[in-house]
Amino acid sequence: MKKYVIGIDIGASKTLCGLFDEQMRLVRVIQRPTDAELTAEEMMDALDGYARELIRGAGVPLEEVRGVGTAFPSHVDFAAGVLLETADLYQLNDTPVRDMLEDRLSLPVFVDNDSNAAALAEHRLGAGRGFRDMIYVSVASGVGGGLILGGGLYRGIHGCAGEIGHMFVSDSTGYPCGCGVSGCVESIASGLNMAKYAMERIHEGAESRILDHAGTVARIDMVAVGKALGEDDPLAIEVVERGAEYLGRMFQSLYQIFDINIFVYGGGVTKLGDRFISRIIAAYRRYSQMDYRYPAQFLPAELGDNAGMIGAALLVK
Repeated sequence: MKKYVIGIDIGASKTLCGLFDEQMRLVRVIQRPTDAELTAEEMMDALDGYARELIRGAGVPLEEVRGVGTAFPSHVDFAAGVLLETADLYQLNDTPVRDMLEDRLSLPVFVDNDSNAAALAEHRLGAGRGFRDMIYVSVASGVGGGLILGGGLYRGIHGCAGEIGHMFVSDSTGYPCGCGVSGCVESIASGLNMAKYAMERIHEGAESRILDHAGTVARIDMVAVGKALGEDDPLAIEVVERGAEYLGRMFQSLYQIFDINIFVYGGGVTKLGDRFISRIIAAYRRYSQMDYRYPAQFLPAELGDNAGMIGAALLVK
């Protein structure tokens, strides 16, 4: 009986591979660095090798594996199993991942966007358990999301639904974004662009403890901002309040469009904690007309860095 599934989450810097049993219990996991210099063929060879290494180490025959799910930081044609566009791994654009991996592994392969996979995992096994509809939001180096409508993932006509980071929230603020505009929420409130704003303010002459934690302006990131925030540094507070304002606007628009009031949030920047999340919720409530009658729930994600890997495995099930 084929009772195992494999989930592979391919990120810009690391790849997580997990083997799960029929109850979705994690049997074994391996982590490997993602080599952004590999060609598409070389990347598929690497993923084939990781999958075989994973099951070999668990003592599981390939014949007992039902299939492999993969999650990429990409726009994905789910039905065709093709990566359309990948932000950090450009060589994978237009790559037929499903066919290439099926040829190598002789197993069914499923391919989806990493935020979709994380949303699926949180809905089935994490903070979104028991809710029919849910919106998952990740605030990390970028801003991503996944939509659970009617109990299942909604991918849209072209597989691009849930790209909530590119919702337009300002015509006067933001850095140039890969989506082609300045003023989408990612251009303002992603971890990279919040840190960039801190750098810009320090270049303008603002004094801040952020620099004490980062060492140099070029090394400022949201970890340094978070440490300064814990010391009530005025610039750190300004950075966080600015990002929270535009994320609050994004959540208000999501609620208004979908009439969904269950938000599950994750991603590295949310580790700033309540001083960040409470400001997002306050900004959202300033603009939301629906919240007075049907209050939204903001729920922290439960599956952490494993969410994409778990969701990839769930694609098989």
